[in-house]
Amino acid sequence: MTNFNINRRSLLTAAGGLGLAGLALPQASKEALAAGEGLEYVFLSIVTQVPFWADHRAALKDLEAQLNIKTTFTGPLDFDTAAQARQLDELVARRPAGIMIFPGDPATLAPGVARAVEAGIPVTTCIGDIPDSPRSTFLGINGFEAGKVGGELLAQAIGGKGKVLMGTFPAPATLQRVEGYKATFKEKYPEIEVVDVVNDRADPSFAPTAYLQALQAHPDVVGIGGTGGDSGKGAAIAVQEFGKAGEIKIVAMDRNDDMLPYIEDGTIYGAIAQKSYLEMFLAVHLMHWQNINALKVLPDWQNAGVELLPERVETGVMTITQENVAQFKH
Repeated sequence: MTNFNINRRSLLTAAGGLGLAGLALPQASKEALAAGEGLEYVFLSIVTQVPFWADHRAALKDLEAQLNIKTTFTGPLDFDTAAQARQLDELVARRPAGIMIFPGDPATLAPGVARAVEAGIPVTTCIGDIPDSPRSTFLGINGFEAGKVGGELLAQAIGGKGKVLMGTFPAPATLQRVEGYKATFKEKYPEIEVVDVVNDRADPSFAPTAYLQALQAHPDVVGIGGTGGDSGKGAAIAVQEFGKAGEIKIVAMDRNDDMLPYIEDGTIYGAIAQKSYLEMFLAVHLMHWQNINALKVLPDWQNAGVELLPERVETGVMTITQENVAQFKH
């Protein structure tokens, strides 16, 4: 397995170099870009109703202008893994130039990924992986390590001891983050006890009720660690209704616009954010470079039987606090 960790600024400069009009590109690169005009790249996600996807959508829109391509964002509104698998098969029949996937259930999607690759459509995974599949590249965070960062931030907020809740929903990527939190507590903060893991279903209408019920069952909780995009706001509303806003420390996940005000007013202590824009920006560029034959790694990489793209691109996380939250508003 290859880890692809390089300087963000240099990679963004290189990625933009092929896409931005007006730069002094070699003639071969100009011809390759022209040949790739109009190609379509599709991001197939899940729980698409939530605001978390704003950065991914923004990146897709910017890429359309930079590369003169078409992009589509799609997927089930709710956590419907069967519907996501059906949509993948529909996309394979459409034959776009590339497919990016955030998988709800990797096992359910693996056969469809195999069919896509067999049809000549490159597939990359974002945020969560489909390891038992012929996808080319995974782009996103290491969920376990991100959870450890969140665990450290929550431990700091509560003084290294006390009972806490964890919030998640049953996707492998978010469950890995829960394990990261627990690992940090076990290794460094043995006086922190996880008394419940709340399934908020990644549903903004359900999450506040789920956390409020957990707080009522465990009224002596001093902290909540959220691992999904809707866990932060859901927990914030719950602690307000419970009458302990600011007392029960919350560490959220991601940078949803409807969650950031709770960091500003102190209801949420902080958040761990993925570099979502960067994930999408790199995913499309990697596939597009390959599609337009701009990657001159080998004279004939397909007949050589090799995979040109990195197997794994870990994009890391950012920590949001009251001090820097204004930078994260759209």
